[in-house]
Amino acid sequence: MNQFEYDVGQTLLHEALASLRHKTDIQGTVVNTPPKVAVDHEADASVDLVLDGQTHHYLVECKTIIDRKAQIDQIDLRSRQMNSPLMLVTHYMSKELAMHCRAVGLQFIDTHGNAYLRAPGLLVFTVGEKNERRHQFSKAPKGLTNAASLRVIFTLLSKPELVSATFKEVAALSGVALGSAYNVLEDLEGRGYLLAGTKQTRKLLEPNRLMEEWVTNFPTTLRPKLNSRRFSSPDPYWWKNVDIADFHAVWGSEVAAVKMFKHLSPSTQTLYVDAMDMRNAINALAKNIRLKPDPYGPIEVLEKFWSSDIETIPGIAPPLLVYSDLLSLLDPRAKEMANIIKEKFIEPTINPS
Repeated sequence: MNQFEYDVGQTLLHEALASLRHKTDIQGTVVNTPPKVAVDHEADASVDLVLDGQTHHYLVECKTIIDRKAQIDQIDLRSRQMNSPLMLVTHYMSKELAMHCRAVGLQFIDTHGNAYLRAPGLLVFTVGEKNERRHQFSKAPKGLTNAASLRVIFTLLSKPELVSATFKEVAALSGVALGSAYNVLEDLEGRGYLLAGTKQTRKLLEPNRLMEEWVTNFPTTLRPKLNSRRFSSPDPYWWKNVDIADFHAVWGSEVAAVKMFKHLSPSTQTLYVDAMDMRNAINALAKNIRLKPDPYGPIEVLEKFWSSDIETIPGIAPPLLVYSDLLSLLDPRAKEMANIIKEKFIEPTINPS
């Protein structure tokens, strides 16, 4: 089984198979062997449908929401490259979209008993079963309204090739639950930021617009949850003589910009520290630079919210975070440096030539 079956897909698929059995007496069984892969497309599951002693094998693609013909056309195109029949499984298929599935030949079942199945000795076409749970399953695009979505999108923008990773890998590198990673990617698809497909064929769309949306929402949605603490030190140049790796930390904001370009004289110092090492890091800094608590101090220590695997410059936070921190200072010099970082580091990453 892949990660999809352990999460949303498992519930969706079993509900749809139960509805199919209730409406048609067709017995559906999830096959516990890994789904076949063909032409870089991996199915979410495999099922056997049994009717009158005859077994029909299907690969499965699960989608919680199907609300556009373009989605059906895209899945149908993938199905033609697979070496076994493909069955789409979704929460609810409207009559109009069910007719479109039949027209293009894409077989499907949903959790309300609607279905189109066609094989030797098998023909099912059921439409018009109402979506009585539409309010329960309707998922309007959420955007960057929660910390989990910001974590996942930060990971994808910092290392765009991860859009082709498994949900499990994206979740681990983002520090979120597996279901959260899946939901964020699904939301990106619904909002037009993600070209859907299997993990090998996914692609971020309009990454610049997504980046600016992340920068807008990070200061108010995720940053306040990073347990910020402020301090001061009698030595304003302490940051020059510190090996940041000793504290399991990286630089953000102005010091990061200095390290990257040797420009700007930082008036503040921002560190992102692994949450598990926060206490030890603060104690060590207190000993080394006479760090002391100061609610208005220029030194800010926050928790890291990403995996070190997505960092590209040793000792420095990913450029997207440095960019956001600098813009938040509302300082013309900092904004100038932020734009340079965007031009030299961020845009080449999210828009590779």
